Amino acid sequence: MTVEILGRPLTLMSPMLPEKLQAVAQTVDEQLRELQRAFPTSPLADLAILAALNLALENLENQDNYQELQKTHRQLQAEIEHRSRQLLQKLEVYDVSAPSGP
Repeated sequence: MTVEILGRPLTLMSPMLPEKLQAVAQTVDEQLRELQRAFPTSPLADLAILAALNLALENLENQDNYQELQKTHRQLQAEIEHRSRQLLQKLEVYDVSAPSGP
């Protein structure tokens, strides 16, 4: 598959879906263009390093957020299970103590 980054065609081979690969290339292209606007006299190699650092930082922040969401999810699951057990116990007590018949 061929993508363009900073107007340069690049042929990439990947097991990734073409749409996803295109989205990745577009993200890199946007990051580099933004850095080019901010630092117009900087060499492309320096901009590529900055882009890589920015994208790596974003990835690490997303991983941290994901881990925090997983922790919250586990806590909520434990709370739901705890409350469900309490409700079942109350229902069992009610069932045993309820008078029979209409």
